[in-house]
Amino acid sequence: MNSSTAPDVRPRDPGIDVDAIALAIDHARADRAGLPPRCVVNAGTDELVAHLRRLMSADEYGHDEPDRGAVRLLFRAAYRHLDVAVRPDATTPDAAAYAYWRTVASLTAAFGDLYQEMRQGAGETAEG
Repeated sequence: MNSSTAPDVRPRDPGIDVDAIALAIDHARADRAGLPPRCVVNAGTDELVAHLRRLMSADEYGHDEPDRGAVRLLFRAAYRHLDVAVRPDATTPDAAAYAYWRTVASLTAAFGDLYQEMRQGAGETAEG
């Protein structure tokens, strides 16, 4: 079969696992009696930062369109939080690192919602 006429059956974004993203967000947002160990915060932050970067790279959001100002603001906030200068390091107090983890979880959740909305919109357009 000629590969140019074969239907594209690859997943749209094979690197984006919405279920894994949801679990990571829930883990960061879980109610706790106290602060989790710093190693949990650091690992959770690294995982969410990777998910957030993957979601931001999906390039389906139309952030360059005139009526998508809120999406542009979301991108700005995410880029600001992903800047190495604001990311927690070994000298960052545990409470601040924990707050950063939860903020990245909120940004990831917002991008996850936007990603799913855009995918559903594309699916409805293709079907209907």
